[in-house]
Amino acid sequence: MSPSSDDTPLHRTAGAKIAVAAFLVLTLAYALLIAQQILAWVFLLVIIVVLWYAARLVVAMEEIATQLGRLADERAGSTDRGDESSWD
Repeated sequence: MSPSSDDTPLHRTAGAKIAVAAFLVLTLAYALLIAQQILAWVFLLVIIVVLWYAARLVVAMEEIATQLGRLADERAGSTDRGDESSWD
């Protein structure tokens, strides 16, 4: 699979969703047919969900940091321009 040219986070790509769904289906089949313990699969499902939301949290924090950096740059730029106009 070739890397996408846009900045789509990994957890939002279709390939990642399909891979997670296939993994869960395979592990459910294993839990029911071989291990015969559904509780083991529930624990696995909970771990997958926690990791999914952790990835979303990291992406959100990165976006917040990026936007705060842009805001700080804009404010610093407007402050610099304000100082230059006062010297005229």
